[in-house]
Amino acid sequence: MARPLERTALRWEQPATRKFAGSIVILPELFTTNSHYSLLSGYLTSVGWEVCTVDAYAGLERRRFAGLCDSVAEAIAASGREVILLGHGLGGLMAFALDARAAVVASVALAPALPGFRSPLLDGLRNRLAAIRGALIRPPSGRALFEFVADADRFQRDALIRELTPGDATALREIARGAIGVPPIGATPRLIVAGDSDIFAPHEQVSRFAAVAGAQRATLSGRGHWLVGGRALEKTVNELQRFLIKSLGRDLLLLYPPDPPDEPS
Repeated sequence: MARPLERTALRWEQPATRKFAGSIVILPELFTTNSHYSLLSGYLTSVGWEVCTVDAYAGLERRRFAGLCDSVAEAIAASGREVILLGHGLGGLMAFALDARAAVVASVALAPALPGFRSPLLDGLRNRLAAIRGALIRPPSGRALFEFVADADRFQRDALIRELTPGDATALREIARGAIGVPPIGATPRLIVAGDSDIFAPHEQVSRFAAVAGAQRATLSGRGHWLVGGRALEKTVNELQRFLIKSLGRDLLLLYPPDPPDEPS
């Protein structure tokens, strides 16, 4: 159930049988809502994770990138949990910006927004005019919209498109002009998962970003931006779990009961 906290809504989901000690916090892409991540969160809970989806863009008075990060950090701190950040697009760069916080044990960016790269999400005359006026920009349309949801299952695309909402472009514009740099490397392990056919996170730029950010990288062949559903979902979760178990340790993550003592002979 979603609960408001400092204008940031959290939705916690519990697995039938919890198998992992960490809690995964999903940070969404611009224009999306919690409902866009229902397949991802459902998949993760089905294999034993506690999952939280953050409605990061609900408080429109905090439009700058730093304000978005502060709002999410407040919500995470109030949860009292150690978390793994799993961000998509703009949320991916936020995950790396937040991974120095005490409660964060690892961060994963799916097709992240890239410092110094102008995302096609900002394109279009209508959106340029909206940006000048300080108004919300509209979700992608035309070819950009096709690329945005191409990897979603066909039967889901219409619903995903209908549920896209206008968003504030301030943070994306900061990122595009290089006002937001690569978050400093810390002790927290980082992973980037990206498709090699993503126009919003191009392969060459992602490779350079991963090197500077000190992140491991997993490339999904033939996949685009929508790594949170459809044909890319299983591969994305497999890369996530492989990275977490390798980075954080099997004993830390798995909550299986200890073996019973041997019966006396």
